[in-house]
Amino acid sequence: MSRRTALVGNRLVLVGAVLYLLEWVAIIGAGVGVPLGATASAHDVLAGYAGHADALGWAAGWFAVVELGRVLLMVGLRSALAESERPHRLMDVAVAAMAVSVALEVVVYAVSAGASWSLAHGGSLATTRALDAVAFQTNLTVYGPIGVSLLCAGVAMWCSGLFARALSGLGLVAGLLFTVMGLALEAPRFAQAVQAISAAALIMWIWMVWTGVVTWRARPRVARPRGADDTSTYDLTTA
Repeated sequence: MSRRTALVGNRLVLVGAVLYLLEWVAIIGAGVGVPLGATASAHDVLAGYAGHADALGWAAGWFAVVELGRVLLMVGLRSALAESERPHRLMDVAVAAMAVSVALEVVVYAVSAGASWSLAHGGSLATTRALDAVAFQTNLTVYGPIGVSLLCAGVAMWCSGLFARALSGLGLVAGLLFTVMGLALEAPRFAQAVQAISAAALIMWIWMVWTGVVTWRARPRVARPRGADDTSTYDLTTA
């Protein structure tokens, strides 16, 4: 039996991308500007945390839901490749690594919300600074797992031959940048360098949406009539 050459559609990829991008609702709505890092001034720490306990608490809960969109995206992509008879073991790593990144990011905003709540109930500036530093450093550890996930997904897409090389390459570039950030730029002294190459996030967003649109528009897997050519996808419009 010949192998399928057409991409089988999967709508979870685009749904996951859109769900993840809904993080901007909380970022903008709650005015999230933390964590700041240990070098932030006392004025900036107070401005970022004082009086924001409710907003940051709501944002933390929002992030805990919508960040899962990144995992959903990778699960959908893994399923699309498997249904297209182009499975790749690296997609299991991609899903697991993305789940790790989401867990770490959820912790970041939970700690930030806790710092604001503590400050509102008599917590000291020193305690708030300490919690902020923990959240900031934890946030830096998010980049590495995201990079590994994107690299694995990019390799799987490239090897499948089902996606445009430009799309697969975009995922690889974003993955490489995030991985470098995770491997070499975790020390606080490199915080500015991390911000300088934060264009990796924009590349990732473009890759996510583009991949989501491609997999959404591809035909879903359907049962084919007996005797149908296995190398083609059965068209529902002819049924």
